[in-house]
Amino acid sequence: MLQERELGRTAVVGIKTSPATAVRKHSLWLRIWKNRTLYLLIAPVFFGAGLFQYYPALTALYRSFYAWDGRRAHFVGLDNFEFFLTDPRLLISWVNVSKLLIFHLIVVMTLPVLVAYLIYRLRDEGQRYRYRVLFVLPIVVPGFVNIVLWKWFYSLNGVINFLLRGVGLESWTRVWLGDPDTALYALMFMGFPWVGGITMLIYLAGFLTIPMEVLDAAIVDGATGLKRFWLVEMPFLRGQLKLQVILTFIGTIQGFQAPLIMTRGGPGYATMVPGLRMYDAAMVDFKLGYASSIGVILFIVIFTLTLINQRFIRGGQEYDEA
Repeated sequence: MLQERELGRTAVVGIKTSPATAVRKHSLWLRIWKNRTLYLLIAPVFFGAGLFQYYPALTALYRSFYAWDGRRAHFVGLDNFEFFLTDPRLLISWVNVSKLLIFHLIVVMTLPVLVAYLIYRLRDEGQRYRYRVLFVLPIVVPGFVNIVLWKWFYSLNGVINFLLRGVGLESWTRVWLGDPDTALYALMFMGFPWVGGITMLIYLAGFLTIPMEVLDAAIVDGATGLKRFWLVEMPFLRGQLKLQVILTFIGTIQGFQAPLIMTRGGPGYATMVPGLRMYDAAMVDFKLGYASSIGVILFIVIFTLTLINQRFIRGGQEYDEA
């Protein structure tokens, strides 16, 4: 009877809806009404996400077509995006972030994997637990503190120059962040030995999910040492590697905290990155419309690279399964 009433109302208003579609709509609204209390409880979450996440993003897209200083705005069309293509600071920033991205991708797929594998191969569960704690413990230190500490390491009287003087290489000392030839590489070296606790745990979880039957079969077939690592164990980490590559793409391209605190993009533009250029356009030059256009381009670049990465990984998995 309810279905017939719904169909009747649809026919009256003249909406061309098939009986199956009307039944699905009615079933959907009926389920929502039955669970209305749960939807009301999570409504503040959706409201907050819309207000503080989606609304700013949509506003940035809208404002990217305006010359806007925070008070006055007038429509300029694609002028902000045209200036994006000729902004010398921004063009240099893309070169710098490309170097950082390549370095970070190499790091995230090597050293954390090696450390996770060494912990995984420990026979004593107690030792495995202690090493996990030791590598995860530094994450309780705020990232800002870590950046400031490394800035002191690179100073003229910092740890690095102190060690160089101690081994008789005083001629190698310099203000590492003040030299255009070394500033970007100093940012790369920050965080040595580059084994993040969360990254290591993700890889370790992947190793721990390898079925014992697969390992036993590999031993029977004579797969030991590096052969076992590359041919048997590493394929099980494809999902973790995919995740880390995506996170590295996103974090590196949109990140600017370290250059902002350590160098302000200098000396010159030696450490300028797109995220910092967007920050300067908004907070220093008060060109909020242009900063919005940079944010839109960053979103497009990150989204495109993420899709390409997903297609590449998925294609490899389908090939292996075939």
